[in-house]
Formats: sequence, structure tokens, C-alpha cells
Amino acid sequence: MKKKKMLAVLLSAGMMLSLAACGTEDKGTAENKKENGKQKITALVQQSRNFDGLQNMIKKLEKEENIKIDVQVVPDDEALNMIKMKLNSGECPDLIDFNVPAIYDIVDPAANFADMSEEDWVSKLKIPENVTDDDGKIYGFPFLSVPGVHGFTYNEDVFAECGVAVPNTWDEFLDVCQTIKDKGITPIYMPKDTWVPQILMTDNFAKALGNDKVKEFSEKVMKNEAKWTDVPEFAEVIEKYLDLYKKGFINDNFTSATYDDAILAVAEGKAAMHFNGDFFAASVLEANPDANVGMFAMSMTDGVDAMTENMSSAGFVVYKNSKNLDTVKKVLNLWATPEYANLYFEDRPAFPAFEGVDGGEVPEYLKEVNEKFIDPGKVIPEFNYSVMDLNPLFESTLYVYYVDAPAKGNMDGKQMMEKFQGDFEQYMKDQGTDGF
Repeated sequence: MKKKKMLAVLLSAGMMLSLAACGTEDKGTAENKKENGKQKITALVQQSRNFDGLQNMIKKLEKEENIKIDVQVVPDDEALNMIKMKLNSGECPDLIDFNVPAIYDIVDPAANFADMSEEDWVSKLKIPENVTDDDGKIYGFPFLSVPGVHGFTYNEDVFAECGVAVPNTWDEFLDVCQTIKDKGITPIYMPKDTWVPQILMTDNFAKALGNDKVKEFSEKVMKNEAKWTDVPEFAEVIEKYLDLYKKGFINDNFTSATYDDAILAVAEGKAAMHFNGDFFAASVLEANPDANVGMFAMSMTDGVDAMTENMSSAGFVVYKNSKNLDTVKKVLNLWATPEYANLYFEDRPAFPAFEGVDGGEVPEYLKEVNEKFIDPGKVIPEFNYSVMDLNPLFESTLYVYYVDAPAKGNMDGKQMMEKFQGDFEQYMKDQGTDGF
């Protein structure tokens, strides 16, 4: 993938947002399914992305264009497997939700997704290279113009109540957590969703190694010239992560809590913090508009003053063999207009992907992040970006270990990386990769 240009602004809200659908299409008859005279297409929305703005766009489409989108909402951690299953079966929804361009590295876009390069909405993109693949094709429809960043979203009122300030070092951070815990409040809220805790690792792997070492390692490991166990920083980061559980800084119900629970916990002040993309802060404000939230970077490695960047934008792709392709293209062209796209940003201000769209007044936490990190250029790619081809392996193994290890106490950082090294070698052999 082409690397995205760093901008002086940062997206909020739905970095992760995208629309997709894994419903099945009745085989048959007409070019477009009809229901009570309406054209009907299918879409699946990941649970964390079923925003009010998106729902309003869908309602407007049905009311004014007589196009109904049959939406299936699924848990985030089930979405990728469902997408793969539907694609393999040949019965996939018209709209498929995932981050772009990350989905290009997980699923062959040319074989599975409709080429959107010549659609009218492409000419309205502010940064088309953000969703362009190595062959110059555009398959993904984004809502946001730039990638988001990772950090701790925190409830400012809880910090004030506990008499703590934003920490600058990891040791200071642990002291803050202890003070908050002593006040009877959960310092950090983590859900069971495996994609969530891994963000803390992809963030800190990058900070611990630095850009040059990340690039060097990723190139070597993919050629079997280096092992995951060769980098002690990986195990060290994981150990510090596991230590948060041992110290009681994480909610006790992390094996059953959901992502929505995390949003509400921070919004209502039952928890002080949560580590995620900046879109999480937008969700907190959506859940409680009166909440006072901030966002800060935190590195487990001393002396690193940076935020990591999510190199994929929220968006969705179109099933290549959709029988409703003309209708889907019409929908996307409408959704790229201010009349529709403005609805998405009404309750979640951010930086739109399309020219002329009003992203609204961004909240203070985004302005501060932009001033402290984006403008000065103190933003680096998350570690996962360097090995995006391994996303399927990560999701089925390493991300799961991040939740299992604190729950079962069965692995420390070193043991986890040793286990993952075995998973990696087997995966590369199964893929028929040269050198394995």
C-alpha cells in the first residue's frame, strides 16, 4: 500500500467506522430486489459502528430514494470471519464493512470487490491515495479523510475527583492508576473484544522499536531471517500490559465486558480511562454529551513522545458479484454528497473524506492532539501496519492470547511470543511462503 501523507488534522469519531453487510441475497430474478416497491440491498454493520448518523443516512435513502438497506448488525470480533465465510460461499452482502485499505491485505480485492476507480464520488475524495491499492485501483469507500491516532481517552472529571494529572512517563502512569484505584474507581476499562487490547501492543511495539527497526524487523521476519522471539521488546511490552491486570488496574469482568460497556464506563465516570483510537472518545461523547473527556499519549518506553497512527480509514467495499451493483453505486454516489454525508458528522464531528462535506466543530481533545502531535509531526505508524499481511493470523492467535493470558495466568510475555512464533511458522508454511 502507498503510505498515506501525514496531515495537520486528525480524524475523530469513526476511524473505525464503516458499513458492511453479510446478509445473503436471494438468487433470482431481477437486477434489484424489490420489497413493497422499494429497491433493496444488503449490508452488515459492526456493532461498534452502528452510529446514529449512519442510521439517519440509511433512513433518508429509504424515504427519498425508495432504496432500503437491509442491515445486519454483528459483534466486531465476528465480522471478519463472517465476511470470509460469505465471500467463500458466493453469497455475500452488497456492502461489506471493514477498514480500508487494510481489507486489501486480508482479502484479495481484485477477486472479491467491485472496482470503484471510475465512479463519480472518487473525484470528490480529498486524499484518494488513502484508499488506492498498489495497482492504482480504488475499492474502498471512506468516510474520513485521514487516519486516526491511538491513546488513552480519559474522563477529566474522574481525574479531578481523584486529584491526578495526565502522566508523562509509564511510572507516573502507574502511580495515577494506583491513586484512582484507591478511590474505588476502575482505572482502565477493557472489554472481551480481542481487537481492543491489541491496540495497546501495536502502539507500544512501534514506540519501543522505532520506525527504522520496525521496518528492518518486518522485512526480515517475513523472509524467515528473523524470529519474533529475537526482539525482547515485544515480551517486555506484553509484560507491562499483563502487569496492569496483576495490579488490579483493569475491570474484574474483562472476560465478559463488551466494547459498549467500555464506552459507558468512561462516559459515566465508572472507569477513568480506556486505550483505543480517537474514535472511542467520540463514542463516549455520543453516549454522554455532558462528559468531559481528554486524550493523551502514553509510552511504555521512556523518552518516546509520540502517538501512533492507525493507517487504515473507516470505510466499506462492494461485493464484486452483487446483483444490485447499479443500485449500490447510486447509494455511494449519494453518500458522498454533503446532503447525506453531513448527517454522519452531526453527532460525531471529524474530518470528512469528501470535498464540501461539513465535518462539524471538532471537540477540544482533537484540537489538543492535533496541536501536540500532528502539527509537530510526532506521529508514527502503528506496528501492525508493517506486517498487514499477518492480520488474519494475529486475529486468530496473538490477539486471543492477550485476553486469555490475564484471565488464565498461563503465559508471560516471553512464553506468549514463543507460542506465537510457532503459530507464525505454521501459518507461513500453510501459505506456501518462500523460505518457510
